[in-house]
Amino acid sequence: MPEYIDPGVTKLRDSSSDDTITLLLGVSGDREEFIARVEQLDATVNASLGQATVRVTCPKATVSELCELDGLKSIELEREDVRALDEGNDRSRRRVTRS
Repeated sequence: MPEYIDPGVTKLRDSSSDDTITLLLGVSGDREEFIARVEQLDATVNASLGQATVRVTCPKATVSELCELDGLKSIELEREDVRALDEGNDRSRRRVTRS
């Protein structure tokens, strides 16, 4: 069970909708192994942000399964207040901040 589940994610856990949603997943442990498990759940990893976060797009019906993954530290809805600090700078390492 993750340390943090966004309240918006909690509301989606019982969804059976095929509509897609974008989430930010905090990872503890081997990120590449975690990404492989995420992709087995019909989710797409769009980006790795920083050293411990991945951006994932998935059907709403998959949210509950994502919440149960080993190595998941946090799960939250992607919001417009989250942006990569390296936008526009190809030499910068990707990091995330809140506006």
